[in-house]
Amino acid sequence: MLSAAVLSLSSCLKDSRFVDFSKVGTLVELPLEAFNGSGKLVAQAFPIQATPQTITLVVNIASPKPLGSALTVTLGIDQDALTAYNHAHGLDTGGNTPYTLPPANAFSIPSTKVTIPAGQRMANLNIQVISSNLDPTGLYVIPISIVDGGGQKVSNYKTVLYNVQAKNKYDGAYEATGTFTDTAAPTINSDGVYPEEIYLVTQGANSVAFEDINQGFAHLINNGGLGVYGEFAPVLNFDPATNKVTSVVNYYGQPSATRFRSARLDVSGVNALSGTPGAAGSVIKVKYVLVQSGADRTFFDETYTYKGARP
Repeated sequence: MLSAAVLSLSSCLKDSRFVDFSKVGTLVELPLEAFNGSGKLVAQAFPIQATPQTITLVVNIASPKPLGSALTVTLGIDQDALTAYNHAHGLDTGGNTPYTLPPANAFSIPSTKVTIPAGQRMANLNIQVISSNLDPTGLYVIPISIVDGGGQKVSNYKTVLYNVQAKNKYDGAYEATGTFTDTAAPTINSDGVYPEEIYLVTQGANSVAFEDINQGFAHLINNGGLGVYGEFAPVLNFDPATNKVTSVVNYYGQPSATRFRSARLDVSGVNALSGTPGAAGSVIKVKYVLVQSGADRTFFDETYTYKGARP
């Protein structure tokens, strides 16, 4: 995606949707923001490991021609940009959870200054992420802005909001197929539910939560129209050595706060991943039960086919 952003930038001079730099002079900018859109998060998901992994942010000189001398640009953490994002999306009010900076031991910026050599347009800022120090369920953003253009004007495209996440080997985008039977409410069925496009989202080193790509952490149902089971989404726990599902619990608690819903593994199922986790062709087969107020209610028999990395 970053390469696409840079290529997109190279055509900006000829695209009437962008600034005509021959008239306004030199601008220093972050082309990823121009490509991604201002004020939007850029997802960066990393395998869980203690070895640092690198985010490479391109800094660009947008001008009619490259400069004849080197240019040093200073960048930095922009807490105000993160605060503004949380406020714009209502995450700083009520019971919502705002994005925060990752823990100090989870990321570092070796140098906040980048130098673009004479006759060139781009240089890179490197951000090191230690994903093993991220809470897999945390909401983290690293907000980076251009602080000083080294004497050149700074573009409006000066900030990138990196949404950093830890992901285990089972994390990804999947297509869910299968059946379920609700013994407490026979009118609830799976007509039109499958195939259900889902994400399996890292919750720990070897666990993932079921997230419908449109409804969030919830499972679709048909009850005279499509809806969801409230306060219910399965969390699958794996044995990493065998890729077998060892247990299933409810994302909202065991039981959930107001609907008293839990989940348990149905041991009659295959309950395992076949193939290589995170690779095309891998498939998870699992049976589990929605338990309500201590009684088995809905029996699921599902297959999740891996489609690719989630955004």
